[in-house]
Amino acid sequence: MVEPEMVRVLGRSAFHDTALTSSGDLSYLGGEWRRDVAFAGFEVTIQMDVSAQKMIYGVSGIDPQRREELIKVLDIDLSWRMHKASDGQRRRVQICMGLLRPFKVLLLDEITVDLDVLARANLLRYLKKECAERSNNYLCNAYF
Repeated sequence: MVEPEMVRVLGRSAFHDTALTSSGDLSYLGGEWRRDVAFAGFEVTIQMDVSAQKMIYGVSGIDPQRREELIKVLDIDLSWRMHKASDGQRRRVQICMGLLRPFKVLLLDEITVDLDVLARANLLRYLKKECAERSNNYLCNAYF
């Protein structure tokens, strides 16, 4: 473990300040949307007969305009049944849900791995626009 002053995010200790992740200022989207189930084997897809609409609209306290924009950007069909959706469709829903709430710092870990070229380009264009609109041009230009 590093010393508290060695790694800081938003002026706070990245590994010691547990309120950092619960503040809503920091958002993490990882590539792991599968769950290892010991008796069923590794990388068993989480399966439940639920629609993309129910998952996305099930998140409360969301700006409706932001939600609609993300649905459009990610080209999500709200009637998708998650237990029948392709890996790319599942990833789109995961990304949408992860971006519904605004953030100050967004950590992405191989999030575009299951996206096709067009979906990936649309997502990166959206993230760049998000950076520019929220006056984070330095970071936006550094990473896009």
